[in-house]
Amino acid sequence: MKKVLLAVIAAALAGSAAAQERTVLYSPGQELKDQGISTSAWGSGVISETDEVAFEGSHSVRISTRNYYQGGALVFSRGVDTSNAFADKGNLLKLTFRTADSSPLGGGGLRGGAPGGGGPGVGGGPAGIASGTGGGGGNRPPGAGGRPPGAGGGRPGGPGGPGGFGGPGGFGGPGQGAGGGRFGGAGQGPGGPGGFGGPGGIGGPGGLGGRGGLGGGGGTNTAPPILKNFRFIVTTTDGKRSEAYVPINIHAHGDDRGWLTAAVPLQAITGFDRTNKQIASFAISGDATSTFYVGDLRIISDTTPIRGDTNAHSLNLALGEEVELNAFGDGGASILRYTWDFDDSDGIQVDAEGQAVKRKFRKAGTYNITVTISDYYGLKAPYKTTIKVVVNP
Repeated sequence: MKKVLLAVIAAALAGSAAAQERTVLYSPGQELKDQGISTSAWGSGVISETDEVAFEGSHSVRISTRNYYQGGALVFSRGVDTSNAFADKGNLLKLTFRTADSSPLGGGGLRGGAPGGGGPGVGGGPAGIASGTGGGGGNRPPGAGGRPPGAGGGRPGGPGGPGGFGGPGGFGGPGQGAGGGRFGGAGQGPGGPGGFGGPGGIGGPGGLGGRGGLGGGGGTNTAPPILKNFRFIVTTTDGKRSEAYVPINIHAHGDDRGWLTAAVPLQAITGFDRTNKQIASFAISGDATSTFYVGDLRIISDTTPIRGDTNAHSLNLALGEEVELNAFGDGGASILRYTWDFDDSDGIQVDAEGQAVKRKFRKAGTYNITVTISDYYGLKAPYKTTIKVVVNP
């Protein structure tokens, strides 16, 4: 009898483990081919497996996107059954990702381009100084001595050539060279040595340096685009497609390696309820030009209730004084929305939205500010708290 009971328990545990395994769409612990997954580019997007970075193990999936209609897809050799998971509104499809520059705020590559070569510098007097201009880091202003490459930037440019010969006391003029990174912008590289002056009067200027090779399009001094939303497209084995637009928390800092998460409840994926729930492929794109890495993709159960707090619970203000209010919430993997009502005497309404807001009270009196922290998809009970404000005449 005891052996039979142990066998039943073992079978139940094995079934539970198998059920849990089916909720994992992509695991970083194995290469794609070992998981029966292939990749497919979407539009002019680019997707490939890479060992540049990894959430776990040694691989991840690199995707480059420009807009909602260009990205990449994971294609599963066997449909991933999510029919049981769909029945529970606490189950979410969670993506673990990181951007190529380890920042949630934009694109850029990890590697710079090749250096540019400077031409000969301007000649001068003794110990004349020549300088060259080379490729600098993307999104960095030029600086003396050369800047290291930034995210998506080129490598520093090569040195300028030697200056010509001149009279005593002169200084070499600047040489010029342009760096050529694949995404390189312009920065400054160190110049070559100036020429030695001869005796007598002030020497004339040497020739200007030749221009180095041009870099590819890329790094400039403008801010990179901000990736704010993902678009998920789920194709099931019955040929139907469903989708979700998933906000990215741009205030999040992720773990110490820059990995972030974006999650959507299965029941919030538009049209998924009308499919057979057998996922054949998962495609992803973003709302801005960016390269990011997929480190993990799975279905999780998250019933964490929403809780929160504010940076103040009571305030005493002068008439017309501006105050900044901040709210902080936690709801597990859920994406949170913050709404504010500045006077509950006329009912709770949405007067402002955001995690941080500013407010001036132009009429003396007592006010109750209500902040509501809710699940972006409305599947969890919201959390509310109040701040009492006294505005003095």
